[in-house]
Amino acid sequence: MNARPRHQNKFARWLPVAAAGGLLAAVLVAGAITGGSSGGGGGAASVPAITNSITDAAPLVTDPIVTISPENQVETEVVATKVALDRLLGDGVAGDDVARVQQRLHELAFDPGPVDGIYGLMTKQAVWAFEKLVMGVSREDATGKVTPELWDRMQDSITIKPRRPTAGLANHTEVYLPEQVLIVFNADVPVLVSHISTGQLDQNGEPREYCETATYDTDEYGQTLDPPVTKAVCAESKTPGGVFTYSRMVQGKRVSPLGGMYDPVYFNYGIAVHGALEVPNKPQSHGCVRLPLHISEDFQSLIRIGERILVWNGEKEPEDVTERESLPSFDRPDPNATTTTTSTTTTTTVAPETTVPPPVTQAPPPATITTTSTSTSVAPTTTQAPSTTVKPSDGL
Repeated sequence: MNARPRHQNKFARWLPVAAAGGLLAAVLVAGAITGGSSGGGGGAASVPAITNSITDAAPLVTDPIVTISPENQVETEVVATKVALDRLLGDGVAGDDVARVQQRLHELAFDPGPVDGIYGLMTKQAVWAFEKLVMGVSREDATGKVTPELWDRMQDSITIKPRRPTAGLANHTEVYLPEQVLIVFNADVPVLVSHISTGQLDQNGEPREYCETATYDTDEYGQTLDPPVTKAVCAESKTPGGVFTYSRMVQGKRVSPLGGMYDPVYFNYGIAVHGALEVPNKPQSHGCVRLPLHISEDFQSLIRIGERILVWNGEKEPEDVTERESLPSFDRPDPNATTTTTSTTTTTTVAPETTVPPPVTQAPPPATITTTSTSTSVAPTTTQAPSTTVKPSDGL
């Protein structure tokens, strides 16, 4: 595994700015719930409806404070002094105006990478998140470019409030699948707002089925398999909604059955928030929540095991998602696949598994980092017997 440079405490210098903005968010809380280590797979107690509160403080100019999005709880206050932008900022553009945009994104807890005045992919991904969350632009219409109008709005006093405030009593994460945005709140103050990519969808907007050859280095109980087992499986690229808690984390690169992931933090069996080399502006993963790689390097320092993570699926509130609906898609043998061992030419047909997925209360298997092998040596056989377990694989 190649070591990657880590930027220590790069979020820390933005916390005073976020805390100042959080003072207003705390005053505006209309109904609080207790968070933290309670919760889990979709069975949390219902909470009061969150109303759209607007402060009575007088704005700096005659324009009123406006609510950008009731659902996302984003408010802006128009300020008197702004710096104009006289060109469109996008891929490859460089200059002081780009550095000002990057600095402002950092102040608002969006992370565009280093403030270097160069408009690259990291800045573009941060702008995607800003467009979708603050500007109310649909995921499909987000451009990742900064227009003079967007820069004008970005200079307003912007407060991002959680959909599930805790009256400043707990830290938690909120994931919005329709917008493809993740926010980490510390005592209701956003310390990270990030663009994400979750489970890939088919043309009907449903989780896409995939069939791939996966190599397992642990069994369904987290025990090491020596040698690893390679088999053809199918599943759906499903990122379920619901209320969960972070259960375990792995530092560095984790080689899962479906490929590599960086610094994963698991919250729903094999589903994790993790860094990825590719985080496009569309759902693209096998079910996990992908973060840009430069953000995942410090993500684990912003959250703790046992904290809640709430996932909005665009159809139901997280607390209304049933236990079964909150389950990920579990691997099943590919009925059309055949495998050939390396020591013989005997072909084995994989029989379908018959056991239903385990209940959501079952503890996920512990993380294991093992160098996987792509071949096994076994005695000749004719037909594999039906399996009696279902393997929840890591989803990328």
